[in-house]
Amino acid sequence: MKKKIVGVLIATMMLTGNHQKVAEASPLATQNVVYRVYIDDEVVGLITDKEQYEEFVVQQKKELSKQYPEQVVIKSPTNVRLEEEVTLLPLTTIDNQAVLKTVAKKANFQASAYKISIDESTFVVQDANVVSNTLLELMAYYTGEEDIQKIMDIENPIEPLMESGSQYIGAKVVEAVKVDTAYANPDEILTPEETRRMVLYGEAKPKETVIFDEDSSLWYIANDHGMTEEELILLNPQVKDLKWSELLGMELDVTPLNPMITVETEKEKVDISTIAYETEYIDDDTMVKGQTKIQQEGQNGESLKRTKIVYENGSQASLEVVEEKQLSEPVNKVVVRGTKVVSGVGNGSWVWPTTNRSVTCGYLCYSGHYAIDIQAYIGQPVYAADNGVVVSAGYSGAYGYNILINHKNGYYTRYAHLNSLSVSAGDTVQGGQTIGEAGNTGNSTGPHLHFEIRTNTGSQPSYAPNPLDFY
Repeated sequence: MKKKIVGVLIATMMLTGNHQKVAEASPLATQNVVYRVYIDDEVVGLITDKEQYEEFVVQQKKELSKQYPEQVVIKSPTNVRLEEEVTLLPLTTIDNQAVLKTVAKKANFQASAYKISIDESTFVVQDANVVSNTLLELMAYYTGEEDIQKIMDIENPIEPLMESGSQYIGAKVVEAVKVDTAYANPDEILTPEETRRMVLYGEAKPKETVIFDEDSSLWYIANDHGMTEEELILLNPQVKDLKWSELLGMELDVTPLNPMITVETEKEKVDISTIAYETEYIDDDTMVKGQTKIQQEGQNGESLKRTKIVYENGSQASLEVVEEKQLSEPVNKVVVRGTKVVSGVGNGSWVWPTTNRSVTCGYLCYSGHYAIDIQAYIGQPVYAADNGVVVSAGYSGAYGYNILINHKNGYYTRYAHLNSLSVSAGDTVQGGQTIGEAGNTGNSTGPHLHFEIRTNTGSQPSYAPNPLDFY
């Protein structure tokens, strides 16, 4: 201790520049305990009162705490140290406030925070929950809120689709995200808003904004800035569910989304395809040709194809067929058809009644016209549409010269406005046989063939379907 006091005395003598006088006065000088202040091992001065320094630190921590949430704890500076020593200098020469001002500028007061590591990127934040919430918002944006809730519901796993459609079955952040407690300089700690923007953009990016005015809508603003309305709401969550009147005057963030993380979403797509049944025919020589009977109804089969589609931040990254299987086999339709040929009985193999296939007046081209008019020239051959027996052949009012044939299978055919007749009532005809010539007789405005097909009710033809349905 004596050696230390002597050293201090020598230092004091050097400071005063009057060695002899200080030496002579030293026995009478007062020894004072002071504290030498170091910041990062650099001396910044002396203070006389350690408690004053400690009170200063407490006050500084209080002031800094006002800027941060209650859960943030300000830590005393770690780069400041005090060393006690004895001096003969008058205490009045020591300016505590000047030293403390220097400490306030250079001391590393640190606040409690959270260090976020995303792959090789790190940053410190006030609230780590903001990071996790923003990640969830992004996943919900790329999948939809309902889908992300289903994905996150571990107790109720998503069932695979068994019908045509698609659904999201997974969502995750590709990068490794790590959270650690830490202390950092307060000006380095990101606020909740800055934290959210860091996740959305990879940096605390300045905002591009617009004002919602009377001519605006969320869709219009989004479209005008090359984004969807959903993206606009993601960037401005405060607008969700607000009325138009509540949006007026509001400043909206329209900065293009560019997340620092990659959200990988997985979608399941299922396609159920029909396997068409085939028709199988069985010939039966006991049935008249043209007659058919369904022995077994056909039934289509089904096949399933399951595809997994992976998206990265909404863009398709891969597509893989993970399953293909046949759900049910088709059942063939079985039709029994007659092969027995009976003279005068139609076989259902309809022949076009003339060589010209141009229809000039279709079915019901005017009221009551239950037939078709086929373009023809006078003298053009007219053919029986199927096997049958001639019911009548002659002139009849508006029909002019006409022929009515009973095909004895439930159908009649009529050929009207003929120029001449080649058959008579009672004649048996075969399909494709010439029965007359086209003409312009009866109620006719020009040469053509009036052709109709009728079904019988009882013993007479009645209902007239569209002949074109038979060809």
